[in-house]
Amino acid sequence: MEKGIKNMTSLQNFYYVQVDHGGVDLIEEMKMLKQLRKLGLKHVRREHGNAISVAVVEMQYLESLNITAIAEDEIIDLNFVSTPPKLRRLHLKARLEKLPDWISKFECLVQIMMALSKLTDDPMPSLKNLPNLLKLNLLENAYDGEFLHFQNGGFKKLKELFLSHMNRVNSILIEKGALLSLERLRMEKIPCLKKVPSGIQFLDKLKVFDLVDMPDEFVTSIDPDKGHDNWIIKNVPLVLNRHWIGPKYFDYQIHTINSSYKDS
Repeated sequence: MEKGIKNMTSLQNFYYVQVDHGGVDLIEEMKMLKQLRKLGLKHVRREHGNAISVAVVEMQYLESLNITAIAEDEIIDLNFVSTPPKLRRLHLKARLEKLPDWISKFECLVQIMMALSKLTDDPMPSLKNLPNLLKLNLLENAYDGEFLHFQNGGFKKLKELFLSHMNRVNSILIEKGALLSLERLRMEKIPCLKKVPSGIQFLDKLKVFDLVDMPDEFVTSIDPDKGHDNWIIKNVPLVLNRHWIGPKYFDYQIHTINSSYKDS
């Protein structure tokens, strides 16, 4: 696979390539793949960052970019001097020193997934103005801070938000005027978040609020009978509370808190 990569100039999909085998030389050959639409790289090391940045800039038709580090503590630094104008999907599963400035310049992005990034600064102010973003997943300690703030006017088109495995987050604020198009909100295993995010009551288009293995205090606070914060979520058509009980993805107990939603 590694030999002759630079000669495959009409290639459109080059996915889940383990770049630690070919190293920087393999990545540098990718500069010739100018027709690529979909690129996925695994086992990425820190020393690969510059070569990846240079190669991706040459891919003017790139629509999907997926980068996974070789280990959880491997810091990846990507610095794009310009951005592929058609990039729609960005998946980063790697430790980052900070949220790259270039992400906010990808105006065609419709989907972002970040995991293991351990960002210490709230990423929402940098992402909120992406004009076409529809889906945002922050998973597996993508954020290692305590507070998430969704500001007025931010994320105007976002329809799906998934927050998972954030071990230090203890407060989430949603200002009125933020997330105006949000339809689905999923929160999973955020152990320090004891209260429902302030501002959910402003999300008029929210159809599904899905909770998975959230703290008992959180779940109790929105209980229809005794929850003091139930009023915040009472207008959400479907509120689910799930607990995993087995090794498989669908091995869970489910409790419906609100149920008036009909999927169209």
